[in-house]
Amino acid sequence: MSKIVSALALCCFAALATPAFADSSCSAAAEASAKNYEHEQGIIWGKMGGTIRDFKQNKYDGGWGSRCLVDVSFKIAHQDNIVTTRFVVDALQRKIYATFYGIAKKGSEENPRVLTCNYGYNFDEASFCKSEAEFESVVATIVK
Repeated sequence: MSKIVSALALCCFAALATPAFADSSCSAAAEASAKNYEHEQGIIWGKMGGTIRDFKQNKYDGGWGSRCLVDVSFKIAHQDNIVTTRFVVDALQRKIYATFYGIAKKGSEENPRVLTCNYGYNFDEASFCKSEAEFESVVATIVK
């Protein structure tokens, strides 16, 4: 399972390292960032026998100091598990502010066991959360 989380984290950072968009508007950047992430995750998880489902994105103008934030979430069906994935990132600066990865057995997805949950204004000094509910609470303050 650690290989899965490592691959997921690597892909997340790779998706964010792509060149800046010619159109730097928040809407265009958020849409392109989410599509790129969905595409890359589909390839990576497909090679590991998983499939992406329930892909969602929300764009927030003006969160945390007028940043262009996009909140991307999806689930991955992989073997007998469902991996819940979510991240909040500035689509223009490619800076991650929050990530959540949880895992649950298929059919019991309501309360995934937390694999990684962290957040922070300076993500390299991120705080750690203990549950998806705590993550939701933090994200609500980030996107205000």
